[in-house]
Amino acid sequence: MKDDFLILLTNDDGLGAPGISALEASLRQVARVVVVAPSEEKSGVSHALTIHQPIRILEKGPNRFAVTGTPADCVIFALTKILPVPPDLVVSGINNGPNLGDDVHYSGTVAGAREAALRQLPAIAVSLASRFDSFDFGHAAEFVRALVEQLSLDVMPPGTYWNVNIPDGKIRGYRFTRQGSRMAFAAIEEKRDPRGRPYYWIGRDDSEGLAEPDTDYEAIRDQVVSITPLQPDHTDYRALTDYLRGSCKLTFNGVPKE
Repeated sequence: MKDDFLILLTNDDGLGAPGISALEASLRQVARVVVVAPSEEKSGVSHALTIHQPIRILEKGPNRFAVTGTPADCVIFALTKILPVPPDLVVSGINNGPNLGDDVHYSGTVAGAREAALRQLPAIAVSLASRFDSFDFGHAAEFVRALVEQLSLDVMPPGTYWNVNIPDGKIRGYRFTRQGSRMAFAAIEEKRDPRGRPYYWIGRDDSEGLAEPDTDYEAIRDQVVSITPLQPDHTDYRALTDYLRGSCKLTFNGVPKE
């Protein structure tokens, strides 16, 4: 790795989270690292932007900044206000829990990488696929460092980003995968305030993913690192092809399909 290789590091768990601290220490051994992360936890905010309140940038040390916004905000402010030049790579994580299958739609960690991809920058979202309260990020940080050292950025076309999920414990290898799915249902927890009135929390959904062949869920089940290439473009090209061939014919107030 070149001494002038610059990595922008962010997350959704906040600047003080152990996952980003472990990753920062590991990546500083092989590259220049600038950390721009939320000032507080922003899990589950997806690709939200802060547009109805002011944002502040708080310098917390050399090349370490806290932003009072979301992970997407952090990447935007890093690129427009903090960094004098664009980074060679954006890394978001390490998230303290998996971001598999449908979770990528909700994840602030994944959104940090997606925002970079929208700006044509190579990006990786990293999560530790553990559901325990005690997280050891050491082996995950070492894997990411080795990945970055060997990564040839020409294998990541502009607009593509990787969603990397690392199993808890011993790693048996790595595998390129497709995004899996699961029958997800939000776990709604009902509580009562001191006056007996109900209030609710959206809890963590612990339903099992479908470990279908070639999916991220299957890789984690097999104790293998999952690397899923993603893109911001949500177009369903199979359906679009069918529609263009005339499988869907609609008329609105006499206006035909072209």
